[in-house]
Amino acid sequence: MLKSAFFKHVQWGLCLLALCSWGVKVYATEKRIEKSSTSADNVIHIASGEWPPFIGSDLKNYGFVAEIISTAFAAEGYQVQFHFLPWARAYAETQRGLYHATAIWMHSVERENDFYYSQPVSQEEFVFFYPSAKPFEWQSLSDLAPYKLGGVIAYSYGQEMDALIESGVLYMERDGLAAKNLEKLAKGRVEIVPEEKHIGYYLINKEIPHLRQRITHHPVPFLTNSNYLLFPKQRQDSPALLSIFNRNLPKANSPQSD
Repeated sequence: MLKSAFFKHVQWGLCLLALCSWGVKVYATEKRIEKSSTSADNVIHIASGEWPPFIGSDLKNYGFVAEIISTAFAAEGYQVQFHFLPWARAYAETQRGLYHATAIWMHSVERENDFYYSQPVSQEEFVFFYPSAKPFEWQSLSDLAPYKLGGVIAYSYGQEMDALIESGVLYMERDGLAAKNLEKLAKGRVEIVPEEKHIGYYLINKEIPHLRQRITHHPVPFLTNSNYLLFPKQRQDSPALLSIFNRNLPKANSPQSD
């Protein structure tokens, strides 16, 4: 009887140990990182593709998303070094644990097998750009049927809009370059251009600044997506770095502007 009771206590102890081990591991790793005194140990290496104005090697401070990430880690004494690579390579090499994290990605269930997701870092807002002199209102996507839309070849605008275009309810003239569509809009060759808000204004200011006053956007987005920093499960320090990043992200994440 005493022997049975002893083993029962041992089993309960093992269960509690298993439940607590992950949290203890994260805490211990985090403390070890915080106590590190060498500069190399305080550098976070992040792989990313080029995606202006969100993030890019030619942007000031590598773009506003890079600033948010750097500020979040800097709150606890870390420096961030960004490595700009083709998107597929950034993903694959981070997945293998060669980088601490990769920025920035939309959510997919498949990626959860290999990565821990941070809290949302930024948000895409797809809006309708239109001529400033010709305001319009919409409540459903089918309200755009009377208008000639300008889009990018082979680009998806969300399941609902793609279906309306495919069925012929909406008409879209496509071009190879997003900036070209915005130029067509300013010159009256198309009437509405669906585009991500930050990207749209970035292209306008960079490619056609002389036409900036002719273009505006409807304030209601037709599609929104959150973007995340991904930490590879292949690395033992990922849970600790994820925790550090998430707790400092709210202060680092300032409102995005055009």
